[in-house]
Amino acid sequence: MKLTHKLCGAALVAAAGVALAAPNTTKAVDNTKTGTGHIEFTFDTGTTGVIPTDPGVTDGTTITNLPSVTNPGVFGIIAVTPLEFKSHDVLTATNKRDYNADLFHANSVDPNPEKGTAAFDVQNFVKYQDLRTQEKHAYKLSATLSQNFKTAGEKGVELKGANITYKNVHVTQTGASELDPNGVNTAGGNIDSASSNTVDFITNTGVDGVGYGQFELNFGDKTTGAESVTLNIPKTSAVGAGDYNAVITWTLSETV
Repeated sequence: MKLTHKLCGAALVAAAGVALAAPNTTKAVDNTKTGTGHIEFTFDTGTTGVIPTDPGVTDGTTITNLPSVTNPGVFGIIAVTPLEFKSHDVLTATNKRDYNADLFHANSVDPNPEKGTAAFDVQNFVKYQDLRTQEKHAYKLSATLSQNFKTAGEKGVELKGANITYKNVHVTQTGASELDPNGVNTAGGNIDSASSNTVDFITNTGVDGVGYGQFELNFGDKTTGAESVTLNIPKTSAVGAGDYNAVITWTLSETV
């Protein structure tokens, strides 16, 4: 009995030692609260935000005489400069077959123009925008000669085989250069009335937000622009006197 009693006492002392050595596991009370953040961006559905100016210039002069300037919404083409190949004597066409498009004459020649609307010459360009609310801004900007150069009327005469060559291609904008579109076809290309082929001038992958914003696809600049868009009429095409008009269709597509 004494031996048993001593063993039990030793066990109680050992248990007490374990209890004294046990750490304090009481958990601290968290004191947190969440807050909110908010910002909103709106879209101007009028024409104020899309009126073309001198390409790539932050405080550029407004262009007031571009035809059919439209707000395409968050994705689309805003304006295209008309190509003017000027007037020529019909006899020159017997030998001369290449004609350069003139620089676009922005605004009227007014001795007292409104502020920011003075007349100036500028390279031909296509203005477009991609302001879609999405991470990837992939798109393609292309052109085709959808209607050949032709005189008016049901019996209008075509300049058979006429084609237009674009060169000195580059992009401008007034936003962050980090968002400039990639896949710009700087070599340009040729659109042909006979085949109605399509030339892709920009094939933008849209990764990391590139291609987001308003841009101008330019053909040359104020120095080289008068030699950057050329109409060619094949020698096999007879040229008679008359006004010949064509249609170039530009397409901004989400399909790359």
